[in-house]
Amino acid sequence: MTDVELIKSKIDIVTFIGEFITLKKSGRNYKALCPFHGEKTPSFYVSPERGSWHCFGCNEGGDAITFLQKWEGIEFLEALKILAERTGVTLSGFAKTESFSLKEKIYGINNLASEFYHYLLTSHKIGEHALDYLTARHIKSSAIKTFSLGYSPNSWDSLTKFLLKKGYTEEDLILSGLVGQSERGRIYDRFRGRLIFTLRDSRGNTIGFSGRILPPGNEKDMPAQVGAKYINSPETPVYIKGNTLYGLDVTKELIKKEKFAVVVEGEIDMISSFQSGVSNIVAIKGSAFTQEQVILLKRFVDEVVLALDADFAGNEAARRGIEIAERGGLLVKVARLPVGKDPAECIEKGAHFWKESVKNAVPIYDFIIDAALKKYNPKEVSGKKSIGNEVLPFLAKITNSIILSHYIRNLAKKLDVSESAIEQQLSEQRKKIKSGVTEIPPSPVKENWEEQLEEYLLTLIIQSKNPYKTVEEVTEVISIGTDLKLPSVSKILARLSAVRDKSAFNVKTFASSLPPELIPVFDRAYLSDISGIFEKKGVRDVFENELKRVTFQVKRTYLRRKLETLTTDIRHAESEANEGKLSLLNEEVKTITVELHKLEK
Repeated sequence: MTDVELIKSKIDIVTFIGEFITLKKSGRNYKALCPFHGEKTPSFYVSPERGSWHCFGCNEGGDAITFLQKWEGIEFLEALKILAERTGVTLSGFAKTESFSLKEKIYGINNLASEFYHYLLTSHKIGEHALDYLTARHIKSSAIKTFSLGYSPNSWDSLTKFLLKKGYTEEDLILSGLVGQSERGRIYDRFRGRLIFTLRDSRGNTIGFSGRILPPGNEKDMPAQVGAKYINSPETPVYIKGNTLYGLDVTKELIKKEKFAVVVEGEIDMISSFQSGVSNIVAIKGSAFTQEQVILLKRFVDEVVLALDADFAGNEAARRGIEIAERGGLLVKVARLPVGKDPAECIEKGAHFWKESVKNAVPIYDFIIDAALKKYNPKEVSGKKSIGNEVLPFLAKITNSIILSHYIRNLAKKLDVSESAIEQQLSEQRKKIKSGVTEIPPSPVKENWEEQLEEYLLTLIIQSKNPYKTVEEVTEVISIGTDLKLPSVSKILARLSAVRDKSAFNVKTFASSLPPELIPVFDRAYLSDISGIFEKKGVRDVFENELKRVTFQVKRTYLRRKLETLTTDIRHAESEANEGKLSLLNEEVKTITVELHKLEK
């Protein structure tokens, strides 16, 4: 048994995947909403017998290892290593890929850098100014430790020297994003004189950093730091800005427990909320969701509460983010702050204000309408127009007709205009909307119904009580070698037919005998939900009738396909005046026509 096989044998795939998403029993399998694409009807199935999963929406599938790869966005070897540690298996004979080795190196560099920055903030005189700033912002020492906050000295090369002494090369440091290089080739620390926020992925790996400028302090080795208020690590093999949710590694279990996530726009807001008691929280950069962040959050919850700035409704990027969130299946609400310009300031005035605002969060469209009504005068013609200009772009993207009707009526009442006037403006607004939005990829659809039919036949055979006996019944009508269009289905059925011991069908044993390219097709067939057939009364008769119907349909489809080919061949024979060939072809057409006529009866 290989290491991979041993690891998979030690994992109960239902228990494992159930740690990430909610699975419900469905016949002999389990089903759930797919965590990898937005959907409202479950199309994600898990087979405990096969130790496999498949989504019929996005057509992804595999085993526990491939699930973890997809979930974490990591390579095969990374996933294998994690599961080996989980199951107590010692890996042997796996050569690290160049990409895997590079990621491990960058994680190592980032971990050391985080420790370096954290030490300077908490245990060195040079970090006192940054520590004073955090104290003034009411950030507690426990939160500083939990989130590994740090300080980068106002120096060109303090971190560089530290990491070089640890054995890393200048090239390594540049690849990590912690060190920049001038046009003359000189390297320098990217973060200088800044409060440092350590960025981690959901598994706790240190993937990058964000640095906040501080007011002038007591350092005299360099002039006061200038530049953007915040700077972030550049994108690296382990860090992509739009994929990151700050604090998720700490709060993901709390988010799952509360069944919704609070989303704020900055690290200080997030930490202030966390230590105030609203701990089911993450932070994004700016006010716009990305598709990747939505998919990441959707793994844990179906609802988010946003704490946004006052000008959110006029923010085009935020507007796109809301559309992405809703298309991804998230219910979006907004926390309206009673005091303060952001959550941190609200909490400073009183943690109870913040908790109440989260508790009383309103649906996103109510917030947008109310914000526009406060911004403009709804009694003035110009105000009505401005309110419409701000609100309608959001309402125009609502796909649920009941929800849309509710807000049309609501807005018309607030503006004291007719609903038809709102509907007319909405119609014009929709015409103006350009695509430009990164949408959740639509579910792939098979182009050929003949292929769907053949895969359905395979499904009926594989899920029957005795596939060996069932395939014998089918092959009395269908010739596996000639009648099937899909080579994958033909090959699987041929292997079923070739099995000598037909006493009992063992799905794991049979599947393990298949070549890798046939596994996805087999899993789709084995995991397809046809429980409706088996749940009906007179199960055997219902199943037998369906099997017979589909078998004959596949045969008829083949015969019609064959007739089309023969018709083309006859035309060619006629043009060539080949009487002998023409006679044979016509005889074959007659034979197939008779056979087809019998089947259609």
